[in-house]
Amino acid sequence: MQGKADTLIRDWLDRNKPSPWLTALWFAALASVAGMFIFLPENSFDLRVTSEAMHYLRIGVDPYGVSLARQKAEAALGHQKGEAALGHSVFVYLYPPISIEILKVLNMIPGWLRAALYWMVYAVGFGLQLWAGSRFALAAERHMLRFFFPLVMFFPAFVPSDTLLSGNLAIPMYGAVLATAARGWQEQRWGAFFLVVLASSCLKPPILVWLVVPLLLGPAQVAPAIVAALCGVGLFAVQKFLWPQRFAEFMASIRYTLPLEINYSPVVMFGKFLEFIGHPSDRAAVAFYIAVSLAVFGMLMYFAREFWRKNVAGQNFAAVVLVSTALFALRLKEYDLLPLTIPMALIVLRGLRNPVARIGLVLGAVAVGAALVADHVTAVDTISVTTVFLVGVYELSIEARAARARREREEVTLPQAIRV
Repeated sequence: MQGKADTLIRDWLDRNKPSPWLTALWFAALASVAGMFIFLPENSFDLRVTSEAMHYLRIGVDPYGVSLARQKAEAALGHQKGEAALGHSVFVYLYPPISIEILKVLNMIPGWLRAALYWMVYAVGFGLQLWAGSRFALAAERHMLRFFFPLVMFFPAFVPSDTLLSGNLAIPMYGAVLATAARGWQEQRWGAFFLVVLASSCLKPPILVWLVVPLLLGPAQVAPAIVAALCGVGLFAVQKFLWPQRFAEFMASIRYTLPLEINYSPVVMFGKFLEFIGHPSDRAAVAFYIAVSLAVFGMLMYFAREFWRKNVAGQNFAAVVLVSTALFALRLKEYDLLPLTIPMALIVLRGLRNPVARIGLVLGAVAVGAALVADHVTAVDTISVTTVFLVGVYELSIEARAARARREREEVTLPQAIRV
């Protein structure tokens, strides 16, 4: 009887055989998402902003003007009282001016067709995130990842979230970015990745931080990455001259909204910590960001050298590089963490083999629990990502040290073998 049970478990984990557990898990996940879309009134909350902007354009109203008027009304009442009076589901348009031209084109498409196409692209984009993330896994790890895929819908960066219901443009964008990153890493052809990142930056400028990926994973990609970064900054800056009024209104909305919105980036968490202890300082926050970014980049450059010397495996280094994009980000939301969930899972799976890494993961879980108990919910994502990144760095250091020691033994053994 025990032998039959063991065989059944192996069959369930075998990617080439149908698994009732996996089928049930996917069915439950998809049914849950469908039910939330149908019965929860607050779904598609990010997409609603774009839809309302398109509505304002159809009736000849400036979306930025509406956004600023709402912000002024809220500011007159005070943020908390303003939210209570005006409601949480309010219109605040935070996309760059070029987005208005894109929305004008989309308004020419019938609404039903536009909605059908968007949700198809949205679903494909999320699927690409799962598929591309698994490209950085070993064959044996992909067996286990199949059971983790359905859970990503609800636990980006291992933290419960409804971001998949948001309808945010970032979901399909990150699917394309991660898919082209996987192709670039496997085939060392990064052209498509640079084009996708630049195109995405027209609507989401912070996505340019992903240019660190080819910089570290691709040989001779320093110049192309720098050129792509300059092009991305140029695409953003030129909008000030093409649409000066729109750009001014856009920046006014950004200045008002960013300090009030939920942001999981380490620099913002540090800024909130300074406020908590009664010593708020923008300069200290900027200094912290520069110091952390330089430290993280320095570590990654060191392991990039070890990677090209074949002292660390490509899959291990690539997962850490992908997770590092969250630490470089100035603005970090749940949908920015969603594409990092599979790489984070890979680091955790590999870290479970090492006792020190296991201790680090346990301490991170304890810190997450403490943040939840203390009602510092916004710190949970930051703790989760930082813990996994540090565990990944530790695993790379152990791997590199072992590879160097092995090579030294081989160098000592080889001359002795020749003399014999």
